[in-house]
Amino acid sequence: MASEKKKTDDSPTGKIDILSRIIIALIVGIVIGVAISQLGLETLRNEIQNLVFVFIWLVLLTGLFAFWVVHNKERLLKRIFGVTSTEISDLNQTAQSFWYNVVEKDYDKAKRDLTLIFKRASAWYSWMNFRRWVVMAFQSLLVGFGGLLGTLILYNQNKLLVQQNELLNQQNVRLDQQTYLQEAERRSSLISLMGSILDAVNLELKEDVGAKGVRDLSPQLIGRVIALSNSLRPYRYLGSDSLVGRELSPERGYLLLSMVSSEIDPVSLRRIYRSADFSYADLKKAVLSGEFMAGVNLTGADLEGALLDETDLSNANLNDTEMNGAILARANLRSARLRNSQMRKAYLESADLSSTVLSGADLTGANLSFANLSHTIFSKANLKNVNLSQATLIKTSFEQASLDSVIVSEFTWLDSLPRTGPDTFPGFNYLISRYYTDSVETKLGWLYILREKEE
Repeated sequence: MASEKKKTDDSPTGKIDILSRIIIALIVGIVIGVAISQLGLETLRNEIQNLVFVFIWLVLLTGLFAFWVVHNKERLLKRIFGVTSTEISDLNQTAQSFWYNVVEKDYDKAKRDLTLIFKRASAWYSWMNFRRWVVMAFQSLLVGFGGLLGTLILYNQNKLLVQQNELLNQQNVRLDQQTYLQEAERRSSLISLMGSILDAVNLELKEDVGAKGVRDLSPQLIGRVIALSNSLRPYRYLGSDSLVGRELSPERGYLLLSMVSSEIDPVSLRRIYRSADFSYADLKKAVLSGEFMAGVNLTGADLEGALLDETDLSNANLNDTEMNGAILARANLRSARLRNSQMRKAYLESADLSSTVLSGADLTGANLSFANLSHTIFSKANLKNVNLSQATLIKTSFEQASLDSVIVSEFTWLDSLPRTGPDTFPGFNYLISRYYTDSVETKLGWLYILREKEE
């Protein structure tokens, strides 16, 4: 029995049957895949009830069609092929009659038998393929429906897992927020200490302790201010229902604003700046115009949009600061350190940046017109779209800096740079080999811009 089944499967008819099923299954899979890709799993999930009805109707229609064909089998075969029998025994009997008539040379009967053989063979083959089609149609519908349901079930499971992961992430965020809020609560004791220190500052200034007529502070109080600034460490605090992007110290920012706004004598402020730590202070949009802040340590501070025009920031440590959009017109930044600082669209017109270190800084779109850039170091800085018109350039270093679309004073700006002597630019050959001057006509006149040469 097993050998007979194997022989049937290995027969040409069996191979054709298997190939037909594979092709139909592939077509059904392609149709389902196209539907999923076009509609989306979410749409299919929402329309699952309609899909069930569609599959049920397809099964019913296929069953009704098969039942109607079987019920009207003889009538359909008679109309199409002219015979009603699809039995293989009748076909064999007709074939035997054909050969007998050929041997007996009864060609009229042989011709009739040959015609009948073709009709019965066609009817038998058509009926056999119809039965296979019915079986494959039901198999394809059931397999397709089962595959679609399985896909939707897996999709729902994955969606539930994604939602669960989102809830876990939200829970972790809340735990982080709670941790940082606990840290903020711990600092409440330092806030009360800062209040008492500021009261002491106000008292000394009011009672004119120290040199008469000078708004100075006692060494003891200066020491307390320095110790407090070192204790107020940066942290991520909650703002607009979420933690700020990086660790900052709003308390240090408030302490510094209180100091510079109290009109304290520069000598006392210099002593505070020498040892106090105001790094990572939150001074976003702070108003510090014209204040004395020479030598202050503001490493990593947030000064975005701050008003610092005419402020004395000479020798200040401003490395890694955020100063995007800050106003620094006529500010004193002599010998300041601004490595890797973010100064996009900062306004530095007529500012003194002599001997300032701006290595790796991002000054995209900044205005440096009329600024003093003597001995300023811009190595590896991003100066794209910076305005350098009328800026003082003496031994300014532009080594490996990006100066594409920089606005300069004149068309011969590159040619006017000193090539030899004590005022030669470090990286002069880099500028000449990499950039050329282009001119653009605007409503206000001609604009001269550096362009990067094509390699």
